[in-house]
Amino acid sequence: MKINNKEVLQSYILTTAKYDYSVYEKRILYRLIEVFQQYTTGNKLNDKVKIQKDLFNVNIVTLPISMFLVNEIDKNHHRIKEALMRLENKIFEYEDDSTWQLIRLISEPKIEKYEQTATFRINPKILEAFLDFSKGFKKYELKIAMEFESVYSMRFYELLSNQKTPINYSIDTLKDLFKVSEKYKRINDFFRYVIEPAKKELDKCSPYTFHYEQIKTGRKITGIRFIPIHQPQFEDESLKKQKAMKQMSNRWFIPKNIEDYLKYNYEFTDKELNNNLNLFENLYNHLSEEELLDFLVELKAQSVLYEIKNLKAYLIGSLKKKSEQIFEEKHLKM
Repeated sequence: MKINNKEVLQSYILTTAKYDYSVYEKRILYRLIEVFQQYTTGNKLNDKVKIQKDLFNVNIVTLPISMFLVNEIDKNHHRIKEALMRLENKIFEYEDDSTWQLIRLISEPKIEKYEQTATFRINPKILEAFLDFSKGFKKYELKIAMEFESVYSMRFYELLSNQKTPINYSIDTLKDLFKVSEKYKRINDFFRYVIEPAKKELDKCSPYTFHYEQIKTGRKITGIRFIPIHQPQFEDESLKKQKAMKQMSNRWFIPKNIEDYLKYNYEFTDKELNNNLNLFENLYNHLSEEELLDFLVELKAQSVLYEIKNLKAYLIGSLKKKSEQIFEEKHLKM
């Protein structure tokens, strides 16, 4: 199946999760992220894609096998079968300052040979990880991610997409992130089989690659400083035009990060955002982007706590109260 290129949002939880996936396992994951973001935002799914729920509210997903292949030349159907078998037994490990959790991606995979479809159950926890942008997110082009031949290229592309400033990782953290601590115990092997192949492939075809510097403690290499490099020649021109037109037609007053958060956590459409432009304009004139995003995250947490059914109405009402509060505070100070 041809890959229709688009920008995909990936939660920070997934980006920094600890797992060791093959290239085909990652391609299955990319497609699941794509499909569920379409599904939750109300966008039309491919006719061959089906999402159903069982009696326990677990999502049962059916996708054409061709979605997991890079192009029409790719006929590695047996690799998809192997990938599904392995995925049923693999877990994500995620940990930050406040949370540690293990998440299994799929269960009960089944392939219909004549229909050329794959069906499996999705762990509800993984769906939460797909759609939880409260800790941040990364944005990348689906087609580029799908076409990488190295799983380490995929992981570094996710980590570095739209990254503006250098980032430091300890060697131990990177090995743990990719689950290769036992596989590449020698530091030279880690650079030879992980860092260098990823950099070579990113240099060749990715909008984002990196230069790196070794961080030493004494004479020992203990970390790596990644300096992101933007390669605009590899960006999809049609996507760039779409983004430019969208920014011009939609709004001047909603920062892109705020827009994305509203769309993927509150399921706002472009029309609904436009209908509330004055409200967002007023708030953005008095709050920083970080303050506004923090407030949205806080409201999202409250909506879950109080089991709010109409998220959009709750959000708009809360933003109006916030706007009135800002006005009153400003008026009283005068």
